[in-house]
Amino acid sequence: MVLWAVPVFAQSLDLQNDPRQLGLDIYGDIKREVPPATVGLKLGELIQIYRFRCTRVTDYQLFTVRANLIDIKVKCSGDPLYGVTVASNGYVAVYGGNGILGELDRRDAVIYSFAADGALARDSRLTVKQAVSETVDRMDLTQGYNWVYMLGMAGLILLIGVGGVMIWFKAWRRRKGRPRKRRISEPLRRSSTLTTTAAKDILVLESERVMPHIYRHPSGVFIAQGRRGKRRFFNSIIWAVTYRILGWKLFQTVPPKVETAPEDHQ
Repeated sequence: MVLWAVPVFAQSLDLQNDPRQLGLDIYGDIKREVPPATVGLKLGELIQIYRFRCTRVTDYQLFTVRANLIDIKVKCSGDPLYGVTVASNGYVAVYGGNGILGELDRRDAVIYSFAADGALARDSRLTVKQAVSETVDRMDLTQGYNWVYMLGMAGLILLIGVGGVMIWFKAWRRRKGRPRKRRISEPLRRSSTLTTTAAKDILVLESERVMPHIYRHPSGVFIAQGRRGKRRFFNSIIWAVTYRILGWKLFQTVPPKVETAPEDHQ
């Protein structure tokens, strides 16, 4: 297996200059937040020491800043990007210039740009307005997955909202239409009679199985058996499925009438 490595010039080819000292200066200047124009000049000198062509530094970016090591992308006029690495122990490396480095992107870090006289022209720090504008611009129509994702999320949010409104509206209607008259004996009698196990067995036998553990009685009432074996009655299959899967007893209804009321209870 043959491994191909990108050559890195870590030793000076010019004996009249000391790249280690220049690398330490650059490292110290960045840590001390020296004006970017000074750092740009030294970066150009360091690149030239390694006999790379660099007429003038037009831009540079502190791509990675770690505790003892800094990686810098440097753009010289008319040349591809160079990579410069400086460390606190004097280590220096210069590489690139052949297109192996990706382009400068201000989403990675701040980019410092310089005018022809070497003065700082601008940096790429984003304002809130610029950040919003760039986000909108990156939503290219050719990237269909962005729009599919956005439409899917919007549809999901809309579905959740509509479901919540429907549940609230149905509960409100039931509450509003509920009679105010108090009944004591009748509800108790119906509850004690119609919720027996035998009565539920009869109703299930009279019903048609529409889903696992969910039945529909000829009267239109759905009977759902929960995970613990309890059987409940609902007017809608939606609430029957909800009870079966989640155990939520929403919008239960009165069981259909059974002529013979068994005496055993569930």
